[in-house]
Amino acid sequence: MILSFLILPLLLSLSFAYPIHSEEYSFLWGAWKSIHAKTYPRGEEEGRRFSIFRENYNRILKFNAENNGVKFALNKFADLTNEEFKQIYLGYIQLEEDQKLIEAQMIEFKSQDQNVLPVSVDWRQKKIVTPVKDQSRCGACWAFSAVAALESLNAIKTSQLDSFSEQQIIDCDDQSYGCGGGLTHNAFIYAAKNGLQHEKDYPYVAHDQKCRYNQSETSQVNANFSFVPPKNVTALKIAVTAQPVSVAIDADQDLFQFYSSGVIGGNCHDKLNHAVLVVGYDVIDGKEAWIAKNSWSSAWGNAGYVYISTSDKANHGAGVCGILSQPVIPN
Repeated sequence: MILSFLILPLLLSLSFAYPIHSEEYSFLWGAWKSIHAKTYPRGEEEGRRFSIFRENYNRILKFNAENNGVKFALNKFADLTNEEFKQIYLGYIQLEEDQKLIEAQMIEFKSQDQNVLPVSVDWRQKKIVTPVKDQSRCGACWAFSAVAALESLNAIKTSQLDSFSEQQIIDCDDQSYGCGGGLTHNAFIYAAKNGLQHEKDYPYVAHDQKCRYNQSETSQVNANFSFVPPKNVTALKIAVTAQPVSVAIDADQDLFQFYSSGVIGGNCHDKLNHAVLVVGYDVIDGKEAWIAKNSWSSAWGNAGYVYISTSDKANHGAGVCGILSQPVIPN
């Protein structure tokens, strides 16, 4: 613990430094392994991971030197290729074919709602958002985003901030694929029908297992779900003023693998493959941005959060990283 405390500031600072010599790579590699408790079989696998680490580090240096307002840093994903990162940690299945479902379940807003929008919203300040969780090596972002939205809705209704079980959703929602991926609105449908157990009663194990939920321990949080009108910044802001909103984004690039701070304003598309929770919006470093809670632990990003521009100019109105494409809320 003491070693990690001493090395971490150095490791983070080196992520923004000049290129280093070969022997310094070895030191950095050793420090990174110590902090993240990484071990590998001796020989070929260790060498392969070290090579990937060096390549990732060089990309981080190059990106940070471009000074575009977003910073990269070495994190727990630094020994993974981008292809491995995508395969392990992204699990949102893009909803493409069922536009009728989106339209049928779309929430309607009054025209005057846009006239009373606050300058900023942050549900964390009202203690409506649970701490950042870690999905680990399981593509269950869809379940984490859905449960986070349900936790916040429950807190708004009851003034009680409880942590509910992602594992129950992963194991028991037969319309999705557990760690293999899923859709947040299917999780809301499941929760409406079956209720949710608390995390302590159905703990997270980061892999698929047989459904074993106990109905007598469940809480009924929602009765249904609604889509927020897509490609509409104002609609998403109105929704976020009422409760945190589950959104899908395109997160399969280095931009997300090594994100550390700043407002993401581009360099991503609208191929939806990851789900997060928008807990508010504010002006960050002079740019208005959505405040999004991720599920890759508080060691990732800005204490587990990412800032994404509210601009609707990118991706033909789908927003930066497609964030305006499929917002959905439990209700």
